Amino acid sequence: MADRQSTEKPDAEQKKLVVRRRRDMDFTPVRNGMDFLLSAFDHLSQREGAPGARDLKYAVLHLQAAVEVLLKARLIREHWSLVFSDPGKAKRVDYEKGSFSSCTVLGAVDRLNNIANLQITKEQRQAITNLADTRNALTHLGHTASVYAVEAQAALVLDFLLNFIHRELRPALSKEGPFVETTMDQLRTRLLHIKALVSQRSARLEEELKYLVDRTVECPECGQWAIVLGDEPLSCRFCMKEWDTPNELAVWYKEVNSGGEIFPCDSCNHYAVVMRAEVAKNRNASTPICFGCAADYSTWRRCEICNDSLVHPEQSPQVCSDCEPAADEAY
Repeated sequence: MADRQSTEKPDAEQKKLVVRRRRDMDFTPVRNGMDFLLSAFDHLSQREGAPGARDLKYAVLHLQAAVEVLLKARLIREHWSLVFSDPGKAKRVDYEKGSFSSCTVLGAVDRLNNIANLQITKEQRQAITNLADTRNALTHLGHTASVYAVEAQAALVLDFLLNFIHRELRPALSKEGPFVETTMDQLRTRLLHIKALVSQRSARLEEELKYLVDRTVECPECGQWAIVLGDEPLSCRFCMKEWDTPNELAVWYKEVNSGGEIFPCDSCNHYAVVMRAEVAKNRNASTPICFGCAADYSTWRRCEICNDSLVHPEQSPQVCSDCEPAADEAY
């Protein structure tokens, strides 16, 4: 019996020691966000050549998680109730338990701008939106993303995040400061690599597209000026994203770039004339253009009767073919 006790006692003591030494997970919001960032770029750059489909998926998922966590960490610093979907119903006990519905990523962006008086630009907000859309498509729809598109999105978002962390999070950190600084050094190295890939591809395309700037628009998928209207098939020359119809691209462009109304084209009959498009030749002005045949509609006017079609400036009266009978009766 004594021998049995002598052999069992060390085992029991060992178990107590293991329990005593076990560490709880120590991930504060900032530390958690930085870890997601590192993971995202490990997945993007751990293999030679292009990342595999699985790496690409987790790069997007973890980068999106990093954006959400870090934006909300700054929101919490402003006031803990601001991360609730409805701050008016926020309860401290729910916050401390983590038992609540939080605001969306874009909701966090808008609250940081409007309440904390940050200056997150329209372009940065759009980059975050594009990443979120890619993440949702990958998660829920089994979407297959382009490596080039993800790299371009990642470069824009990481560039924003590094500045955001440096200006908005790092100054208020104490014990997490050294960890964040070390992580940022690693991320800067990865960013330079990703930016180099994007820049190299952009430089190759710049030569290719320099005579097509009057019909080249920004891709709503990757944010590069690389969609040449009138191309067959209709695709982005940077990220290789393809659209089945000009109308599909026109609608997507309108939603992402606030492209204004869409009208039918008199030349190709596609419902794809975007009224507030921007072309590479003049990126700061609206150019009404057909996303099917690249016809320029800058001088065309709306039908005076239905207002739903465009009419050539030399046509008199200024009415579309559908409204001509009504115009004849009026005159």
